[in-house]
Order: sequence, then C-alpha cells, then structure tokens
Amino acid sequence: MTSGAESPVSFGGSSSRDGTGRLTESTQRDGERLALGTALERRADDIVRTCQMAFAKHSGASFEEVAAPTSAWETTALAVHSIANWLKSGVSAGRLDREQIASLGTAAVKQRELHVLSARVGGTPDGEAGSRPNPLMDLDFQLSVALITRLNLWWSEATRAVLADEAASLGISRDSLDEACDMVVRSCNSSLVLMAKQFDAEFKFLYERLSDLALHDSLTGLVNRAMLIDWLDRAIARLARSPGGLVVAFMDVDNFKDVNDAYGHASGDEVLVELASRLTAQMRPQDVVARFGGDEFVAIFGDLPDPLAAAPRMAERLQSIVAEPVKVNGEDFHMTLSIGIAVVEGPGCRTDEVLAQADAAMYSVKKTGCNKIVTVETTSANRSTAPRAVGSTVHRSDQRPDATR
Repeated sequence: MTSGAESPVSFGGSSSRDGTGRLTESTQRDGERLALGTALERRADDIVRTCQMAFAKHSGASFEEVAAPTSAWETTALAVHSIANWLKSGVSAGRLDREQIASLGTAAVKQRELHVLSARVGGTPDGEAGSRPNPLMDLDFQLSVALITRLNLWWSEATRAVLADEAASLGISRDSLDEACDMVVRSCNSSLVLMAKQFDAEFKFLYERLSDLALHDSLTGLVNRAMLIDWLDRAIARLARSPGGLVVAFMDVDNFKDVNDAYGHASGDEVLVELASRLTAQMRPQDVVARFGGDEFVAIFGDLPDPLAAAPRMAERLQSIVAEPVKVNGEDFHMTLSIGIAVVEGPGCRTDEVLAQADAAMYSVKKTGCNKIVTVETTSANRSTAPRAVGSTVHRSDQRPDATR
C-alpha cells in the first residue's frame, strides 16, 4: 500500500479558458484531483479504522488490542496521505516512505526473531541505531505474511470506497475517480512486491543468525560443544589421509568461582569474554577453540607433524596469554589455566574418548594443584598412555590461592 508507482500525469498547469470562458478540461481535472485528495486526507482515520476492524476480525485479537498501539498504524495512515498528496500535487511517495509503508514484511520476521531469540538467549535483539520503527512490532499476537497481505488489500479496498464516496458527494468525474482508484491499486501491488522482497531478505538474515547461534556460544562467540565435536570428528578422519596429528587441550580457568562470588556474574562474564578473545588470537586457520561450558574451553590444534613435541609449547603459550591481568571496571583479575592435553596421532581414535581423556588429564591437574599441564598420548580408540605432567613455565600467581574445581 505504497505510492510506489510513478504518476504519468503532470499536475499544476496554468489555468486557461476556451473562447466561451469555460475552464479547460485539464484545469477542471486538476481541480477535481485537488478536491478529491483533500477529501481523502480528511478521511484517513476512517480508512485506518476500517483496516483495524478487519485486522481484528481475522487475527483473533480484540479491536482494542489491535488499535491500542497507535504508532503501529502510522504506516497505514502514511499510505493514505501518500495517495492524497499525489492527487493534490502529482508527487509520488519518496523512497523512504515507500520502504516504510512496505516494511510490514520486515516486521513479521522481526517479531518472529524477537520470540525465537528471547527463548534462545534470554533477551531481545538490539535494534539498529537510527533505524525507523517497525510497524505492528508491539502487538501481542503473531503476524503472518497472509495477514499482512490481507491488510494491504483491505487498505486498497477501503481507500477506493472512500474515494468513490467522496467523488459522489463532490460531483467528481468518472475519469478522475478511475485515475485515483487505479493509482491505489498500482500502489497496493507495488507495496506487496516490495514487502515480499523485504520479508525474504529479513528471513534470510534471521535464518543465518539462528544458524550461527545454534553453532556458537552466545556469550563469547566461540564455537559451542556441538560444533567442536563435529570439527574434531572431521579432523581425526583426515589423519587417515595425511601424516601428523592433533593436540586437544581441555582448559579450566582456575578459581573462577572466586570472581563470580566476589564481583558478580557480570564481571565474570567480562573475564570470560576477554579470555575467549585472547585464546582466539592464538589460533591458526587450521585450529579451533570452543567454550565447552561454564569456565571450560577446549582448543584443537591440527596438522601438526610432531604433536607430542608441540603440545607443551602450545599449552604454555595459552597459559602465558591468560596470565596477563584482565581489567574489568578498574579491577585487575589474575587468572591461570589448568590444562589437560590429549595428543592424537592416528585416525583410529573416537572423538568422545579423546575429549574424555583430555578432560580426565585436566582433572588430574586440579587434584594436585592449579596452573599446570598434564598430557596423555592417545594412539587408538583402545589404547592410551598414562597421563604425565609437563612442567609449565608460567608460575602460579601469589595473589591467587590454590583451589580445586
């Protein structure tokens, strides 16, 4: 319901009379359009009310629920005023107005996104700075493409009915009325096409965003457990086609509970986000790091010619970058990592067993003291060496007490 179709008529020509002193046909038509546009503008509220009543009937909501958010119906009123302005001046709606009038498709997807993301991450998506408000977003019932399509058609029908009523009252010629009604129909069709394009674009964005959320941790943006397991499955399978191996590092942030208890979970979250950023910066294209849950991270280093030799160097580098103080709200947090490493040198290993062995190695660190590294070499699904401690060059901070997990 946008005046998106450009008018082929140029209004506002100079008045002229024929030899008998009568107004020319062109000037008379200009006067009729002006009168019809003025009358239509006065009836904008009637058209909006008609659309609201039809919307309430087909949505299952009460009229009061539908009509309550008055700002949501500004789009419908804008469509009426765009037609009225075209009748009075010959100027069609501008690009921004056309996009706003047709933005109901975007609103339908945004409302669905609001519900889905709220359930997924316990909050609402942020609006874009400077963006225009989406119509009908504050309604308490679910929008649908079919309902929004009907709204465009109800607007078209109601607007043409008002034009016919006013034309009869004002004595407007049939040609002027037909021209106005034709513009309404073309505007409605243009709006439906633009609305469909906006819906498709917004729905594609929503699908991509939800797909990303399904594979990534909502706090840190790291890949999540499901994606990490899939990544490790494929990395182990590739060992059958290429020499070398993998290093799987299971990391636990030491004494992280102290941060939450003393400073609150918001500060704890900021610490995790900063640590995740530092860990990501250490990854090569063939590596991946995931948040496995709580204060646990897992990093996988792939394509290593000698993974057993590389394991302690990589673990010590991870400990080193985490040992740098994390500043949150003016406070310096001194964090350390306990790391359990599973070294994989063949394709016969199972993903769940590799992760379990790395986790068990990390637990053995927590039992004997924090901020250390324990490595276990895994060569097949049924055989692994006993865990062995690897000396760390990173010393435990004197400011942090020992603690077990």
